[in-house]
Amino acid sequence: LEIAMAEPPASGDSLKTIVLAVPGIEVHVSPFGATLVKILVPDKHGDVDDVALGYDNFASYDGTEERPYFGAIVGRVANRIAGAKFSLVDEDGVTKTYDTLVANNGPNCLHGGGKGFDRYWWTVASKSEDGTSVRLTRVSPNGEEGFPGQCAVDVEYRLEPDRSGNGNGATLHTTMTATVNQPCPVNLAQHTYFNLAGHNGGVGGDSEIKKGGGASGMKKITAMDHHLRVDADTYTPVDETCVPTGELVAVKSTPFDFTVMRKIGDLLPPKTIDDDPTGFDHNYALRRYNDDAKKKETHVCAEVFEPRSGRHLEVSCNTPGVQLYTGNFLGGGAHVGKNGSPYHKHQGLCLETQHFPDSVNQGDKFATCVLRPGQTYVHAMKHRFWATKDD
Repeated sequence: LEIAMAEPPASGDSLKTIVLAVPGIEVHVSPFGATLVKILVPDKHGDVDDVALGYDNFASYDGTEERPYFGAIVGRVANRIAGAKFSLVDEDGVTKTYDTLVANNGPNCLHGGGKGFDRYWWTVASKSEDGTSVRLTRVSPNGEEGFPGQCAVDVEYRLEPDRSGNGNGATLHTTMTATVNQPCPVNLAQHTYFNLAGHNGGVGGDSEIKKGGGASGMKKITAMDHHLRVDADTYTPVDETCVPTGELVAVKSTPFDFTVMRKIGDLLPPKTIDDDPTGFDHNYALRRYNDDAKKKETHVCAEVFEPRSGRHLEVSCNTPGVQLYTGNFLGGGAHVGKNGSPYHKHQGLCLETQHFPDSVNQGDKFATCVLRPGQTYVHAMKHRFWATKDD
């Protein structure tokens, strides 16, 4: 395949996009970070919009300032490792400590460190002749970002049209696999930010948008306007650095209760002194987490609905948890997205299916994410899109 590469293009600008399409969805994939650059799906009127936040060029994706990880595969270990260090028992039964990870999020290592999987050019291993799937690979060498051993990673994106015959929907399948030659934590995540009204909030003239609306007079839709259901009765509370405390706390009667479909903005915790609520950045323990017979099966973990567009998104996975993140740190002038659209706080939401944050250090409380030679890490997820008209 001509575009197979593991190095950046000479221009430093091209994303070398691969386009996948079936009726009901079109997805643009860049080998840089195995990134989903665009996801185009129809709304309730049949109008197609790009519902994934992102950039137009390579330089923006490779930037290190206020890095949002738009659309990328993050790893070796997604989310946070407390203190940027961990210990594990090697193949000889000896406990080893690895304390040279990069602390890129306060005292913690976030999404693989200073240069995680999201900032490398992956190799395009194969692409289906019908343009419905692509497989990307990379090999992370021993010692990369302080992690032990070699880690070989494979990611496949595959599209499936709606099987009902009405053409109103389609599914994006993502399968991530990995093997190692030394014991090492592995926890990959797909880090797309979704705004089902469109990546620009569903309004025209994005550069002219002022607070509360835009040139069209329409309100800019944010994550707070989306409705969400999460298949979880408990979540993992965090300390001041966003690392889980080790507890599982019931969501009932808390702002974290999405056991039924609720508008995200209605459940925000009490506003801060400057009248600016932070938002959500929390891991939910999915209901099958403790069911040994079913916890590795792919099952629906969350559903999102945006009323103005009529678009729905259903997320399925085979992981213990899902991180709800509402774009709390977007904005501040640092994030100018596709077509010059400024991305503000809460512009999109992520549903990052994953092992629990810091599970490598809390294996006595959470399912471990340590992978050993001879084992294969398999992380399967589905994003099913469809739209419904007003009643």
